[in-house]
Amino acid sequence: MNEKNRQDEGLKTGGGWAAVAAELRSAIDSGKHAPGSRLPSERALSEQFGVSRVTMRRAIAELEGEGLLRVARGSGAYVRADMPVRFQLSNKVRFSKDLTATDANLTRKVLSAKVVPANADIAARLKLEPGEAVLEMCVVAYADALPVSVVMRCCSAGRFPGLAEKFGAMGSFTAALKDYGVTDYWRRSTDITARMPTEVEARLLQQSRLTPVLAYTGEDIDADGTIISCQIGCFAPERVVVTV
Repeated sequence: MNEKNRQDEGLKTGGGWAAVAAELRSAIDSGKHAPGSRLPSERALSEQFGVSRVTMRRAIAELEGEGLLRVARGSGAYVRADMPVRFQLSNKVRFSKDLTATDANLTRKVLSAKVVPANADIAARLKLEPGEAVLEMCVVAYADALPVSVVMRCCSAGRFPGLAEKFGAMGSFTAALKDYGVTDYWRRSTDITARMPTEVEARLLQQSRLTPVLAYTGEDIDADGTIISCQIGCFAPERVVVTV
């Protein structure tokens, strides 16, 4: 079977480059291929997955583009030792489940929490009247000691009094929200764009102000469709891979 036919056959049997990349990505995330380790040769991987070397090469290029692999000409593909955190974007965003990193301890810290009058933008996002009291929490997520995201999370201070303290004690917004009768919630929307960081964001992410960030905004809703919180934040682009 020639190269083109082998590639087509791989695609027909679900072994196209995207499927192969997904399997390799899963193996890396699970620790099967440790950070810094060299992957099997292109030929060996092609035989393992039953696809052409062209297909295999495309899958490796995809993971290299995501920052999971480092390809050294004449040497092979290596799992990045400075493994980026993966953020799975879905309609149910949960820190513990959707932000993952191989061999990394993921934590969050509330740097500040204060009740302030809602400005026009935050009031519109939360469906409140401008000037209503909102709780603003600045939260930084870390992979080990390295900051990967910073976000300002806002919610109605009247509906969620003491939420910052509960989150600090429980370490989970999902768990803390249950004390207010919110048994489950969903991400209504998430918008992501690239921009330059503010001075504060660059400092908290420990990066240069000349390096762009992946900025995002989103709103969460409860089972009744009522908005419970909004987030305005950003990811350090070299440390996070967003998967849709």
